[in-house]
Amino acid sequence: MKSLCSEVVKGFGYKLKSYTAFRNLYICNTNLGIKVIKVVENNIPRLLFQYSVKEHLYNNGFKSLDSFHLSLENKPYYIYQDNIYVMTNWLEGRECDFNNLEDIKKAILTLGDMHKISKGLVPVEGSLLRSFDDDLPFIIKKRIREFNTMKKKINRQSHMTNFDLLFLKNYKRYEEYSLRALEWIEKVDYERIRIKVEKEKYFCHNDYTYHNLILLPAGPLYVTNFEKCKYGFPIYDLVYILKKIMKRHKWDTKIADELISLYDKKIDIKEIKNILVSLLIFPDDFWKICNRYYNSRRSWAFQSPVNKLTFIINQKENQDKFIKYVETL
Repeated sequence: MKSLCSEVVKGFGYKLKSYTAFRNLYICNTNLGIKVIKVVENNIPRLLFQYSVKEHLYNNGFKSLDSFHLSLENKPYYIYQDNIYVMTNWLEGRECDFNNLEDIKKAILTLGDMHKISKGLVPVEGSLLRSFDDDLPFIIKKRIREFNTMKKKINRQSHMTNFDLLFLKNYKRYEEYSLRALEWIEKVDYERIRIKVEKEKYFCHNDYTYHNLILLPAGPLYVTNFEKCKYGFPIYDLVYILKKIMKRHKWDTKIADELISLYDKKIDIKEIKNILVSLLIFPDDFWKICNRYYNSRRSWAFQSPVNKLTFIINQKENQDKFIKYVETL
C-alpha cells in the first residue's frame, strides 16, 4: 500500500498523529480518536448510493453501522491526488462467529432490525441507482436449462474428468431441487410482489456475512461494508446468511427454525414466504461451482473443483432434511 498523507486526514477535519496500514485500510490515530481511512474505487455515484443507504438507516434509528464521516467540503469522501478516500470510526471488536449460536442469533436479530426500516430509500443527488433486475422464476428456469446443457456438453466429450463423472452421478438431485424451487415461486403472484418492493424502495445489504458483522465488547453488533447494497428484496440477506450458517451446522433444522422464528418476530414473512422457501431450496452452491467449471476460464486458486463439489454433495442427506423442513414453513 502507498503511504498515507496527513492531508487526507486533514481533509476530513482531523489531525493525523500516526497510522498503521492493515489490509486495504489505514488505521489512524487522530486528535479525536481512532479512525479508519480507506481508498475506494473511482465511482463516486456508487459511493453516494452507499452513503444514502447508511444515512437512511442511521436517521431512522439503526445506528449500529460504519457511517461515513463528511469531509470539510461536506461530502462523504475526500479526493487527494486523484484517489478517493472515505473515513469511518474504528470498531474495536471481533468478527461475528458463525459457529457460535449466540453470535448467530444476534446477527439475525440485527438483520431484522435493519430490514424493518429498509424501505423508502431516496438516494442523494448524483447516486448510481443500484437494483436487482431479478425475474426469479425466469432465472430458475434458466438454471434448470443450464443443468441440461452441462449434461449434453459432458456427453459430447470423448473423455470424462472426475468432475464430469461426479456431476453426472448427482446433477438430477439438484435439478429436482431447482424444479421444487420453481414450483414454490410459481404459487404466488411474484410480479405483483416485485413491483410492490420496487415502488416502496426496499433495499438489502447484499453481503451480510460474518466478516462484515463486528461484535463490540459491550455487546452491540455493527454492520459494515455496504459496498454491494442494492434496491431489492431484503429477504435476499436472510437467505444468504442462513445458507452460510446452515453449511457450518450441517443443515440443522432446529437451528434454522430458531433463526427464522427470530427474524419473523421482527419482519412478518407471510407475504414473501414462498419466495423465501424457493430461494432456500434452490441449490446455489452446486450450480455456481458447476457453472464456473464448465463456463469460466478462471483458475482454481484454492480447493480443487472436485474437492469442492464433493464437499457440497456430502451434505445432501442433511440438506434433504432441511428442504423438507423449509417446505413446512
